[in-house]
Formats: sequence, structure tokens, C-alpha cells
Amino acid sequence: MTNSHTKGRYQRLPAQQSVRVFEAAARHLSFTQAGLELAMTQSGVSKQIKGLEAFLGVSLFTRKGQKISLTDAGRLFHASCVQALDCLQLAVDEVQGEAGRLRLQAPPTFAARWLIPRMERLQQSHPKLELHIETTWLRTIRDRIQVEGSELVIHACINYPFDDLHSELLRRESLFVLVSPDYMARHGQITGPDDLQGKALIHTRLDGHIHWEAWARTVQAEGLDTSQGYEFETLDMALSAAENGIGIVVCDLIYALDALESGRLVIPFKMPLIVGLRYLLLSQPSSSYQSLQGNYRSWLKQQIVLDHQRMERLLIRLGFDPHDRKDVM
Repeated sequence: MTNSHTKGRYQRLPAQQSVRVFEAAARHLSFTQAGLELAMTQSGVSKQIKGLEAFLGVSLFTRKGQKISLTDAGRLFHASCVQALDCLQLAVDEVQGEAGRLRLQAPPTFAARWLIPRMERLQQSHPKLELHIETTWLRTIRDRIQVEGSELVIHACINYPFDDLHSELLRRESLFVLVSPDYMARHGQITGPDDLQGKALIHTRLDGHIHWEAWARTVQAEGLDTSQGYEFETLDMALSAAENGIGIVVCDLIYALDALESGRLVIPFKMPLIVGLRYLLLSQPSSSYQSLQGNYRSWLKQQIVLDHQRMERLLIRLGFDPHDRKDVM
């Protein structure tokens, strides 16, 4: 329960309407302009101000002819009124799910390759949402996650065994081997798993070589040395290395759709789609930000569905069966 800063439980507060009228009059330094903003007459504004001054026992304005200005007490009270009304508006917006500050922790590749290109789309859908993105550079797939009430966390893992958070499955990885045409032009065509022998494999460092290991098990490429090759800090860096002809990567296809469509990367031979890590959306089950989080959660899931539909269309166009799937994690 939130503690009050006063023992009187707000018994000595003026009417909210008079506070709103005063704030408008102080901002415009005009009873007439305040009345126009609030759909009131000038005399109605004046009556509200006089009532507020009587309640407070001080003068809030000095009047010189047709001009008004704030007294010292008026300036002090106006600054506090603005803060109070801003806090009240923020609380109303958050409860209604219309606005507020939401913190999102996300894997760096998800943020760089997927979320940031869609920020303008999010702004158009939810213009009052203030999203603060934090990338989880050092988080591994086995970590236990700490989440505050105002946070959502996107976490990639094989399985999340802890039950202290609300957990929702957003998607599973769709893994394929990807390589640049330039790399094959310099190192030879790749027509099957055997052609990967002696080629430079690209890995992400933090979680080891789990994607190549899972892929090799699935296609029964027992002789493939998945320990060799290059290691990069993030999948974003690994994918960039593949695009620049450094080597061959096993990658979640949702991050490589543009590269595949442009021809910067190709899937070199027929293979099944490997279903990889789970992307979970984690949050506090009793968060007071549930309406705000619910709006973002719905938008996020909608965008993921659209991208998976795009991915399926692309695979069909490239001659692959998007339903030929193998779950190995």
C-alpha cells in the first residue's frame, strides 16, 4: 500500500475544478483565455479564483486594470499545481492504458534488427507511449530474470524453469544456414552439409555454439567440426559478418528477411526449418502497469505475426516448405 505524506488524508484540499481553473488562468495570465480553454465565462473563472483565494487565505493574483500577474504565493502554488495535475493525468493515462513510461529489456539483436526499425510504426499506433529500451548484453539463456513493475523483459531461452514471473511465449526461432554469394564465389559452392567441412563457421560467444550444434544434430552432420570458426558478441554482429562474406552462420530467419530478399544472403541448399530458442515476454504478475503493458504486448504480438507471415511467403517463393520443421531445443 502507498503511504500518504499527510496525516489528514487530504481533508484540506480545494476542489479540483478550482485548481484546474487557476492553473489555466496562471498559465495564460488571462481570465478570458482560461475561460475559452475550459469553456467557461470570464465571470465563472473569476468566481472560481475568488473561492480558491478564500480557501487558501491568500491572494493569488494582482490586478492592474485589465492585466493580472501572479503574486509570490500564486507562483508557488502554480508550480505545485502543475506537478500535481501532471501526476494525476499520468496516473489516469496509465490506468487506461493510453500513455506512460514503459521499460523494455530486450536482447541486443532483437532491439537492433527488429524493434528499432519498427519504432515509427509503434509511435503511430501508440503516440503517448514512452518506451525506454535496455539491451541485455551479458544475459545468457540460462539466467534467472529480475523484473520491476514498470518493465517488460524479452528473454531468449531453451526453457525458463522459474515460476515467479508472468511468462508468455512470443515466438520460437526459425533457424537456417545462411551464407553470402560472395563467400561461395571465393570458397566454393555449398550444395549440402558435407560442403561445410573446412568452411568458416560463425558463432555468438555468450551462449556458445548451440545453434550450429543443434543444426548439425538435426541434419546428422556428425563430421562437422562446430567448434571452429569466428565468434562474435551478438547475433547482430555475427549476421553482419555473414553478410560481409566472413563465413557461414546459422541464424534466426526473422532477422535476415531483408538480406534474403535483396540477395545479400542465401540459403545454400535444401534443409528443414529448425525450431530453436523460445522468446518469452516476462513481467511482474501484479504490476500496476498492466493496461499499458497490455497495449504494448498486443502490438508486439501483432508485428511478430506479420513478420512470420512474410517469412513463410518468402520461403515458399525460394522453394522451401515452411511447414517442414524440426524442433531440437
